[in-house]
Amino acid sequence: MGVYSGIAQDNVTINSGKAVLQTMTVTTGVRMVVTAAAAAGTTQATATALAEGLNVVSAADGTKGVRLPTAVAGATVIVKNTAAGALLIYPATGAAINAISANGSYSITNLTSTMLVASSATQWYSVPLAAS
Repeated sequence: MGVYSGIAQDNVTINSGKAVLQTMTVTTGVRMVVTAAAAAGTTQATATALAEGLNVVSAADGTKGVRLPTAVAGATVIVKNTAAGALLIYPATGAAINAISANGSYSITNLTSTMLVASSATQWYSVPLAAS
């Protein structure tokens, strides 16, 4: 594939290989990716990697965890813990969740969920913001 520049068609403009959508009409709804994952590992490095979208997580036992993707401003990850134990959520290396130090874990209790939104390349916030 080549890099396209200066192309415009209806509501889409492409410059320097980046497409910009000026307006969009949605008639059937917007869907996010839904992924099933099993918590694993006890450190940031060994935790199960998550994807953007909804992640339905099993196997949490208070020691196992999952790891968020690399933060990009505006990225959204929803985590649903379906297990009987607490789930540890780690950011990608060098990032932080809420006011927790970089690389530290954020814990959600059993059978709960949280939405995390990246505000920058190194910061995630839970919505609603939980004390941490």
